[in-house]
Amino acid sequence: MPTTTVLLARLREWFGLSQTELGSYLGLQREVISQVERGIRPLPLPAALPQAALTLAYHNTPAEPEPEAPDAHALHKQQRACQLRADQLSHELDQLPARATWARRRLAALPVLTAALTPAGGAAPAWLATFEAEAHAELARSGSTAQARLRVRIAGLRAKADATAQELAATE
Repeated sequence: MPTTTVLLARLREWFGLSQTELGSYLGLQREVISQVERGIRPLPLPAALPQAALTLAYHNTPAEPEPEAPDAHALHKQQRACQLRADQLSHELDQLPARATWARRRLAALPVLTAALTPAGGAAPAWLATFEAEAHAELARSGSTAQARLRVRIAGLRAKADATAQELAATE
């Protein structure tokens, strides 16, 4: 029984199995596997053949099998997706400066508008607050920080596409 106790734990570790998974393969409940591993009970006879087969595989499987070949199709797909998204974002980036410009113009015009529309410290018209708020919101979406973040994102996507191309070249 002590050999089986240690062996089940080794099999689970070697093949990356939980007690529930190993139990399923041996036709046992998780609790039974736990009890066998703790030395409380012996392995039931019906589980001996699948356990023996797993043990045989354990002893005849290299510790570091050859890695599978990379899926070139999946890598090509990822590369194309990165390039496409980078191109889309580049197009979006091209449009941001014009949107940011009108927002900056609004904010730059606020002192003149405020002075012209509120003589002698009177109340500013309600639309002026909306005029300003829209400008601030647009700058958050398309201003210098938004443009910088988009450039970084594009650079990351292009770098990912380039790294994927290098992986593809290494597999061919």
